[in-house]
Amino acid sequence: MALRIDDYARRLLAATVAGANTSHGAENNLRKIRLMTEADPNNTYGMEDLLRDATFEEAYEAVSHQLGNAPDEEETPGRGRIDPARTAEELLKAGGRIRAVAGGGGSLVFATGHPGALLAYYLGVASWVTELGGRVLTAEIQERYGTREARLDWVGPVGALGNRASLWHTHSPEPMRDVLQRLGDVDLVVADHGFAGAAVAAGVPTVAVMDTNDPAFAVAVRRGADLTAVPMDDNRPPNSYGAALEVLKGRP
Repeated sequence: MALRIDDYARRLLAATVAGANTSHGAENNLRKIRLMTEADPNNTYGMEDLLRDATFEEAYEAVSHQLGNAPDEEETPGRGRIDPARTAEELLKAGGRIRAVAGGGGSLVFATGHPGALLAYYLGVASWVTELGGRVLTAEIQERYGTREARLDWVGPVGALGNRASLWHTHSPEPMRDVLQRLGDVDLVVADHGFAGAAVAAGVPTVAVMDTNDPAFAVAVRRGADLTAVPMDDNRPPNSYGAALEVLKGRP
């Protein structure tokens, strides 16, 4: 198994979704930990109750474990580190969860707060789920969100905030709360940012992408949430994530 992990890790490193040159460096990573411990809503992703009374030390240790590196460990100034072996391990774990739910005909919801980078990745996972026999759910939501009055748009089976013409970055948990309320029982949510956080807070099994500056997910895992948090840079060019998709599927 170690050789397989190493092989997958090399693929992910070459794809630049993990390694020592990720998008956020020590200053940003540590600032986000502090904001999360202060219950800043932009950094708790809707998991305020689960994260209550989290300390800086607890979060620092949780993030270090999840990334395979301390959040302030840098080789290149201003660039963080994600051990690609940890990314491979969590992708394989996530793939196993997705395969089990989809293979049993279960229901899944996909959404992203990072559509510029991750949309193609989620579309690929959703297509795989359909091939396995899973049910991919969507929900028409009429609410408007935030000061820009964004709407929940669907690109095929993947939800994202936008204005019917463009898709936007968001940390808000509100859209996923509305989706889950509308849909009722969902077997697995595959998402990031507030879309994932809202699912975790609702007790729905979740697979999430976690960047180096997303400490809330590391703390949620540490505190026993039903969450698989995949440490992966969420700011790479869209085609970079093809390698992550292949590892998720366990492809040789």
